[in-house]
Amino acid sequence: MEVQVGKYTLESLTTGMYSDPKIVFREYIQNCVDALENAVHMGIIEKQSMRIDIIVNEEESLISLRDNGTGIHSSEAKSMLMNVGNSKKRNSNNRGFRGIGRLGGMSYCDTLVFTTSAEGEKCKTVITYDCKKLRKLLVPGEYEDLTLSAVLGEITTIELLPEKREKHYFLVEMKEVSGSSDLLDIEAARSYICQVAPLSYQGRHFIYISQLKEYLHDHGYEVEEFPVFVGENESDLEPVYKPNKSRFRSDRNKKTVDEIYSMSYFDITIDGELYALGWYGNCNWNGFLSERKISGFRLRKGNILIGDSKTLNGVFKEARFNGWTQGEIFITTDKLVPNARRDDFEQNEAYYQLIEALSNGVALDITRAIREASRTRNDPSAKALKDVDKKVSEATAFVVEGFNSSIDKERIVKELTETANKLEKIKVKDEFESKKNILKEKVDEVIEQVSESSNYKINKINSGIDKKSKHMLKTVSDILSKKLSKFLVDEIIDEIITELNGK
Repeated sequence: MEVQVGKYTLESLTTGMYSDPKIVFREYIQNCVDALENAVHMGIIEKQSMRIDIIVNEEESLISLRDNGTGIHSSEAKSMLMNVGNSKKRNSNNRGFRGIGRLGGMSYCDTLVFTTSAEGEKCKTVITYDCKKLRKLLVPGEYEDLTLSAVLGEITTIELLPEKREKHYFLVEMKEVSGSSDLLDIEAARSYICQVAPLSYQGRHFIYISQLKEYLHDHGYEVEEFPVFVGENESDLEPVYKPNKSRFRSDRNKKTVDEIYSMSYFDITIDGELYALGWYGNCNWNGFLSERKISGFRLRKGNILIGDSKTLNGVFKEARFNGWTQGEIFITTDKLVPNARRDDFEQNEAYYQLIEALSNGVALDITRAIREASRTRNDPSAKALKDVDKKVSEATAFVVEGFNSSIDKERIVKELTETANKLEKIKVKDEFESKKNILKEKVDEVIEQVSESSNYKINKINSGIDKKSKHMLKTVSDILSKKLSKFLVDEIIDEIITELNGK
């Protein structure tokens, strides 16, 4: 007997699959990313030419996502885009691999259009889904004899249209997007995309980028980053970055500004196999991070977010402590497979081993740090040593990430020297005496490192400007450092470097 798949399966694979409409952005972005990686691998584009453009236009009720990846050949487009749950992609090297994510947009618009062209073809394939008609066909009690395949046939049109031979792209368009969802709220879209997509960090806000990437590289992992631009139309597209910040606010006091003064890195290795690499920022642990975009450990595979900020609440004995944390965990093993909804991983043996390792490792370390921070706030001598340790960590980060200017470097040496003098005068309890002595050595060591370092941010400019121009920029940096606050200078210098490097 022939097995028939009923039409209501389509509803389960669209509206029923996702709890948040914005998840459609993630589904389409991960397909864009796979296409871009394939295009680079095949030599169609250079890595620096990769691009994903996302338009969210409330006035036109339109959402579109376009990449300049491989595209799909016209001979394969129909089978690849109309087959349901039958993707040729495999988990080992693709983020989207189940063949159902592309249907996600059907629930939130009247018309869903896929347009694609592959390099070397003179045509493009346009597949259009009439989602308004789909909803009519799925009304309970109506058209009960239709199968899933028949429904897709009823609502789909396929066209081959002329295209330039050199073009290669994939374009998703959601037209007449439903106003009942918040998909057309461009700021909400940006907020979601910056947390979910495989983006780069923004140097002006997160100063530990080089240090983090060096750690990952040393452990054999290269974090995948892709340029994503979001705007209301093609003329106002702006780049989106991960939201991680070195300075942020916490809920202990609405006016309290906290900051990461050092980074902790960790690996999860089980039975000799690396399962994950991670980081979290050491701060004053004042409370829940006010900015929800950065609070909580984020699980990532292929640098795409799996789950959300609360997914790892369960690894902490006190779930609230996850919200006090800013950090990421990069999954490195194929044994951990994202589930169909991407709200967690398939709960296999590897998953339970990961959760156990996190619960008995990094979650306990963070809990101890939070408890210690609370005690330190009530102990003057412990607080004084903590402040010294913080200064040392900040200076060490500058040695790795680079100084804004020679003035900036001199300021740090001066602050460290003053810190060393204060440390000599600090009277601590006997239990803290050994820590004080260790800090004395660390301060002296870091003063020497800073004094000898020639690592300036301006040196990161790779656009090939001449020596005279670079010298002029160093002079400008010195002047800015004399007149403006460090954090404002950080933003200006990082913006100059970004613009000159053409990012």
